[in-house]
Amino acid sequence: MHSSFLTKTECTQIATEVNLIDTVLKQLDKERSQIYERLIVTKVRPNNKGETIVVIPEIVSKEADGCCLTLNSYILIVDSATGIIKNQYFESSKTNNWISDAVVLSEITIDTARYTITDTNRAFGIRVFYYGSSKPNPYSSTTLSLYIKSRDGLKKVLKDYEVQSHSGEWDTTCYGEFIDIKKTLSISSNKSNGFYDLITSSIITETKNNIDSNGECQDQDTVTTAMSTIVYNKETYIKNN
Repeated sequence: MHSSFLTKTECTQIATEVNLIDTVLKQLDKERSQIYERLIVTKVRPNNKGETIVVIPEIVSKEADGCCLTLNSYILIVDSATGIIKNQYFESSKTNNWISDAVVLSEITIDTARYTITDTNRAFGIRVFYYGSSKPNPYSSTTLSLYIKSRDGLKKVLKDYEVQSHSGEWDTTCYGEFIDIKKTLSISSNKSNGFYDLITSSIITETKNNIDSNGECQDQDTVTTAMSTIVYNKETYIKNN
């Protein structure tokens, strides 16, 4: 039987995070009413416990029913103990694609995998999850952006790279076609302009649904793989043609 009560440790962690967010918002001169709190996310850096990554989504516009949400983004590295901002990146809703309408922005997570993209720089990622609400035309997508420290700021070196997508069209009963793409990134030993190239490995699954001779719905998958390279062009990572 599981208890519905939080442990002392869990309560302490929640209180610490609340205090951290309040400290950050005070420095940004923002009130909680200006922030879309459900999408706030924090994560301690695994390679430096003294630093915490914080994502603050600022509301630009929001309909009363929660539809048509538009957000600015603050990506921050703060002192884990004091909440003092050490590095900061701001992006307007005009360019960050943080918009929730017919396609819903459902979740934001912090990715601290080993993206060691230079000999001295380990990037971290922000993943943004979207899904469509149409049953006949299902859709979902996950994008990944990478950031590195740049003096007292942050630099976005990979912008909104789609690492997962699912789409299709069907009659909501059986007949239909779907495509699912999953991508993983790894670090190459080759460099472009001082940054290690990124190798993308893709698994592409195409599915067709049909009714068989017994009247049962059957799906047939065709799976292919692909690889590509993303190179740094002195400003950002781009696909290598």
